[in-house]
Amino acid sequence: MSAIATYLTQSGKRRICLCSACDKTFSETRDTVFFDLRTPEEKVMMALKMLLVKVALSDIGFVLGVTEETVLEWLRRAAHKAHEINVHLLRDLPVTQVQLDEMWNFIRRKPAQQAAPDGESTAWSADGRQGVWSSFAPEFRLILAAFVGPRTFESALQLIQMTAAVVLGIPGFFSDGFSCDLSALIAVYHNLKTFPRTGKPGRPKQPRQEPHPEWVYGQVVNKKRQGRLQALVYRVRYGAKRLEA
Repeated sequence: MSAIATYLTQSGKRRICLCSACDKTFSETRDTVFFDLRTPEEKVMMALKMLLVKVALSDIGFVLGVTEETVLEWLRRAAHKAHEINVHLLRDLPVTQVQLDEMWNFIRRKPAQQAAPDGESTAWSADGRQGVWSSFAPEFRLILAAFVGPRTFESALQLIQMTAAVVLGIPGFFSDGFSCDLSALIAVYHNLKTFPRTGKPGRPKQPRQEPHPEWVYGQVVNKKRQGRLQALVYRVRYGAKRLEA
């Protein structure tokens, strides 16, 4: 790539570059947050920094002299580019441990329906339960995957699938006592055990999913009484020998 010309914008000079591979020209801001914006880059960056420290949209608009819709469009652009960078960089990560976590809240002030004994929400979050699901690699202090969803098996499965797509091999997983985590992990990391035909009448025995032999799964369960933490219970559900090694 080489610069062959310049042109003026409100943010200063811009270079026009020539690609050495395809011989096509492009602006140096092509495929960035600032491409085709008439606003100075400093103003856009200031708005994004103010959003990071939780300044209200109305306050940002008043200080910078722009509308709230404009600030939201800048945020949308930045989020889209951040996602593209994450997809490019977060792949084949050599992590050895993954912590699964869910931060829960209610999205409406209305009496919620009773959840199942294991804490699983009803289908489609009809009871208003929503939470931030995340997987975290402590050795790199890196969030591997995150999304907002109800406390259901489908959400647990989605988190494991998103995590498996960016890690290398089979890391050890650790979570709380939510029962759906175990089922979701087996659905992603498993060996398929098949059974030979016996020659007897009737349907043959269906293949069964079994935990992968290299898989480690541990739980940290909070024991509470009247909303207060009484004890932490540590237990290894699978792969105790590998964990000791």
